[in-house]
This record gives sequence, C-alpha cells and structure tokens, in this order.
Amino acid sequence: MTGKKITYTVQKTEYELTTADILTSARYQAGKYQFDTQALKNKVVEINQKQATLNKSLAFKTSEGNEISVPAGTYGWAISANKAEKTLTKALENGETKVDAKGDIYGEGYDTRGTGYDTTTNGGIGNTYVEVSIEKQHLWAYRDGQQVASIDVVTGTQSTHNDTPKGVFYVMYKQTKTTLRGSRADGSAYASPVEYWVPFTLDGCGFHDADWRKNWSNTAYLKEGSLGCVNMKPSEAANVFNNLSQSEPVIIY
Repeated sequence: MTGKKITYTVQKTEYELTTADILTSARYQAGKYQFDTQALKNKVVEINQKQATLNKSLAFKTSEGNEISVPAGTYGWAISANKAEKTLTKALENGETKVDAKGDIYGEGYDTRGTGYDTTTNGGIGNTYVEVSIEKQHLWAYRDGQQVASIDVVTGTQSTHNDTPKGVFYVMYKQTKTTLRGSRADGSAYASPVEYWVPFTLDGCGFHDADWRKNWSNTAYLKEGSLGCVNMKPSEAANVFNNLSQSEPVIIY
C-alpha cells in the first residue's frame, strides 16, 4: 500500500495524494484491510475550506451592481470524509491512479447529494439563477447570463416575523396546479390553490402566483406580506416558472 499516488480531481483542481495523505496507518487482518484515515480527514477539511460552497456565505453582484455577501442557505456542496475514505482506500487497494471527487460530495435540504458542483463561475453560483431583493421587493431571473424576468413581488410579512429567509437556496422542484396548505399567524388553517409552485426551503417557502392578493405595493411585505413565500402576480408567474430549473441557485437578500 505504501508509495502509491492518486490524482484526486475536485471540480477542475487536481490533488496529488500519496498513501501518507490518505492513511495514517493500516492493518491487514483476516483477509481484510483496516484503515486509520485521519490523514485523509484532515485533507478533506483543507479541500472543503478551499473549494466547497456548502455552509458558506457567497459573494454576489446584484442586478443593481452592488457587491454583497449572501449568508449560507442550503445551496452548495462539500466533500464527505466518509465517502472519500471509501473511494480512495478502494482506489489504493485496486491500484487506481485517478479518482473524481464528484461521487464523494453531499448537500443539505431536499437534495442531499449536493448542488452546484459542476458550477465554477461566479463564485460557485454560475450564470443561471433567480435573485430576490427583499428591500426592493423585486425578482430577477437569469439563464446562461441573460435576464429572462424582472418583476415586482411580495415577500414574507415582516411585522409577524414571517420574513422570507435570506440566503442562497436552490429550486427543489417545480409543480403546477397544486394546493398550498398550512397555518396562518393566528393558527387558522389555509388551503390556497395555485397554478405554479416552486419551493426552495423544506419548511415551505417558495415562489407561487397569488390571485387572492390585492396589495402589490413595495411596502406590502411590512404588514400585509405572505407567510414566507415569494408572491408573484398571476400574469407574470408563468414566465418565471418556465425559466427556472431544478437545483439552480435562489439568492435572497
């Protein structure tokens, strides 16, 4: 097992790992190897600090040209030390010299496999994303760097602490003609039919049309906003829905 080298590719970066980078010690007993991989765990921490996007604030340039830092949400990926251990020790045993880290990543939220691993541009966000400014009560959507939507929205009610959460999330899935169910601030239940539904948090925040809404002003969210979702006018919701894709970043600030 000694003296071997493996090229461990993380996105576009190659790490030349020796046996000593992977194994602190190894035993061969009853026909099987037993490994101490503390050395690899330390290496994974180092790689995650350098490249991973999960649980990190991300730098972002808004549509209005401001450079901001958006707090961590569920979007992103990181290398799992346990997965990397299985992948790399197996590679050592089999005499492999090249391994891609893509199978070793994990994520949080709806997709625990991780999101954004194949995206290296724009600080890991890429050029396809949806952006929401709570202060401006406005949404912008981009596909391959081209703006495909720019609309006013209404976000979560500030006065009742139902604010739409800030952070970098991702599109969980897309659904048409469904009924949203839950509880209002006073505890009463609601059932709201919508044409378009795109959730981005596990606790029920998402984008949807709201044909019941009367107040669409840019101050509605202060006292008459949603329960956390991003409300869109029915006439504008279809375009946004059609231009969103599963797993793309949702940036809310």
